[in-house]
Amino acid sequence: MSRNDELTGYGRHHLQMESYGAAAFCFYRAIKENEFNGNAWNGLILSLSLMRREEEIRTTLARFALQPGLDFDRDLLTFVFMMWQQNPHALAQWLRRVVEFNGIPEKDQLAFTEIAEDAERAYEDLVAKYGAESLHSRGMLTLEEYAARPIQLDWLLEAPVDTIYEQLQWWLEDKDSALSAVRLLCMLPDTRSEKLLRRVCRNVAIEPKVRTHALLALRWLGVRGNAKLYKFNESFVIDLDNPKPELTISVPAVYKPALDRVKLWAAKEKGLVTPEVYEQYASTDEVQLPPEIVEKLDEAEVPPLLQEVSHALIRAAHDEYYPLVPTISGTRQWSAALLMLMKDYAVGIGEEWPYGEPEQDETAKQHRNWLLSASPDFYPSIEEVRTLKES
Repeated sequence: MSRNDELTGYGRHHLQMESYGAAAFCFYRAIKENEFNGNAWNGLILSLSLMRREEEIRTTLARFALQPGLDFDRDLLTFVFMMWQQNPHALAQWLRRVVEFNGIPEKDQLAFTEIAEDAERAYEDLVAKYGAESLHSRGMLTLEEYAARPIQLDWLLEAPVDTIYEQLQWWLEDKDSALSAVRLLCMLPDTRSEKLLRRVCRNVAIEPKVRTHALLALRWLGVRGNAKLYKFNESFVIDLDNPKPELTISVPAVYKPALDRVKLWAAKEKGLVTPEVYEQYASTDEVQLPPEIVEKLDEAEVPPLLQEVSHALIRAAHDEYYPLVPTISGTRQWSAALLMLMKDYAVGIGEEWPYGEPEQDETAKQHRNWLLSASPDFYPSIEEVRTLKES
């Protein structure tokens, strides 16, 4: 087995163990040694996605498409359409490049060409409406511009390791850069990374959210066993093999029933389910709703932006208060809290809200206030978005 194959194998092992930072490091090194290693490209993009590094995913996808001689990888299409659903220009460019890759079936070449043509027309319409310079200033970059942007792994493999750790020490002492340092350390497999992250978990001078991310970074680095987390004037021991409560950068699974009830409310307001059906399921905490009800939730088509608003609020509160997070029961009240905040956001930025007035009992209001307590910039950010739209 070659050294490059070993690196890719290590990456896959770390990926299976949910050590996503260590996996990304191995895959990136494999690509630097052999830029035609399609498995390493796939693994790197998957690792970055599991760490929710959207901007770095876009850069890596662009570099992949601009690398001639690679084999076609259908698994990447999901990431491409997700990452560039708001940028038809880059999407079209990516598809134009990929149709020239090795091993792509003729039917896919035709399908991608048609999608690229549609995306190009959509971009032309946007240019006619807003102008190319305005779109570019809002972040609608070309494929080449995405590829040229640096990612953290570039620095980790190019700079002397002692210089990196010296810089990271400075970042950890700065409130505005501490989280960036933590997110970088999870991709630097070294005993010094583990020591620094453990110190962050115990450092009360660092924001609570960052301390939670340091705990997660230890897992992504590949560390297992116990880790101490100091919060709320108390020391907690967290088992990194099986952390309780759930330790994640996504929305914790315990919120799924509440998020489903948000969609159930939307389905009721759109006439897709009757008030009686809503009442039947709204007050239960069942994790899995019947298939025929799930189908109605999908039909409700709650805008992705509003869903992301609720997700961001949940993640912020979970990070702030971990491990002292509430047991999620009474999903009707939790969904009502989320609906109140989603409505405030939609109306605040001048968008349509076709879902009526959310229920507002005292428990729902308490849940809403708890979520808001970890996101003090929620309403100021709404004002910023509205001002930007009006300009």
